[in-house]
Amino acid sequence: MMHTITELSHLGLIHISGSGAKQFLQGQLTCNLEEVTSTQSRMGAHCNPQGRIISLFRLFFYHNSYYMQMPCKLVPLAIKALQKYAVFFKVTLTDASDELKQLGYRGNTLIQLPHIVDEQLTTDKCIIIKLPGTTPRYQLIGNSVIPHSVKPATVNEWKALDITTKISAIYPETSEKFLPHEIDLPTLNAVSFNKGCYTGQEIIARMQYRGKQKSRLYRARVVTEAPLLRGNDIYITDQCCGSIVDYAQIDYNRYELLVIAQLTDAKTASLFIDPEKRYSLEIIE
Repeated sequence: MMHTITELSHLGLIHISGSGAKQFLQGQLTCNLEEVTSTQSRMGAHCNPQGRIISLFRLFFYHNSYYMQMPCKLVPLAIKALQKYAVFFKVTLTDASDELKQLGYRGNTLIQLPHIVDEQLTTDKCIIIKLPGTTPRYQLIGNSVIPHSVKPATVNEWKALDITTKISAIYPETSEKFLPHEIDLPTLNAVSFNKGCYTGQEIIARMQYRGKQKSRLYRARVVTEAPLLRGNDIYITDQCCGSIVDYAQIDYNRYELLVIAQLTDAKTASLFIDPEKRYSLEIIE
């Protein structure tokens, strides 16, 4: 197995502190704050009242405060959306992207590693969080030093592993575009259906218990010289049938993507990233 370390320079952090932080977050996020402790993190989403995802993040508890990890570009928008409700609580939201070093480790040779997905292990220098997927991957957050014996890897290589594991990300251009079920958040333990009310909860619960899901998340490949844009439509003939959620470049003009497509179209039809049908999508799973 290849052992690599990646500086996660594309990720930012929001620091949530104050005596009302837990109560505030519990009423806003899809994940259950009772499950976010010094030994366990969670993925989660902050949604609008229509149930559409404003921000998607990993939430963890460190040094007696909560942190939300998400793409750097999304941090200002996420803070602004949360701040609308934070004024009613004793809570402070700050951009903490430069406070803690964030590393991604692929492998299993470090001495101390958590064993269960979302488990959080605290060392004297950092926390280590185990990520989902068949490839052993971990995040090291804090003041950890990059081991000299481990091969460095790029952010794009790390993103490709996210795509393989079907871990989506939300960016400013896709904020408020997708529903949690469309990007498989329940399967990532990022949505709690027994925690009580939170913003968008009624819509999300209805989809879980009463709704018939018409589209879902797929992993796909494409060979294209055209630029890919997150949030762009995908097509069947000349009709839109879904959207690009995220992608990673594999080599010069080959990409792996996460796309949302209608169930019947993905299984039976030819899909394209352009209405002119020049670049076809290969659905992997």
